[in-house]
Amino acid sequence: MFGGTRDKCFGCKNTVYPTERVTVNGTPYHKSCFKCTHGGCVISPSNYIAHEGRLYCKHHHGQLIKEKGNLSQLEGDREKAGTEVAAES
Repeated sequence: MFGGTRDKCFGCKNTVYPTERVTVNGTPYHKSCFKCTHGGCVISPSNYIAHEGRLYCKHHHGQLIKEKGNLSQLEGDREKAGTEVAAES
């Protein structure tokens, strides 16, 4: 009897099969879901940086640090942008 897998992708919450899995620090992802939060580019376990539960490629992480000074300010900027879009509607 086939037992299957119970691993769920952290990104999309769907089942991750061994052939499509990327595991980082014990957390499974689909290869296509393991991508940069800022740019959406596909990343690998060797070229990513995790910050406050979000994944960034090294390129965009460095770019954002130069622009903002630190990534903690990004959270507030995203919330402001969402509020401004909602206000314009």
